[in-house]
Amino acid sequence: MLRPRREDEKPSVTFFNKFARYFGMLMTLVYVALGLFIIFMDEEQYNLDMSQTARTIFGGTLILYGLIRFVRAYQVNSKSRRDR
Repeated sequence: MLRPRREDEKPSVTFFNKFARYFGMLMTLVYVALGLFIIFMDEEQYNLDMSQTARTIFGGTLILYGLIRFVRAYQVNSKSRRDR
């Protein structure tokens, strides 16, 4: 059974916590890069049957999602650093 953490106890930093932190930051970059790629890709080279408007909306959504993930990851990381 889990017990509540006391105020004087510091949270332990495990390998999984570090991995999850860096993986979250990496995924933010992947979403933003994928959004930019979809918006600016060459239609003739990549046979994607989407209009420019649909590509812009989809790419913009990916960029926005990547930025939201970055803000959330930054808030969690800065909170965990303050708790140490």
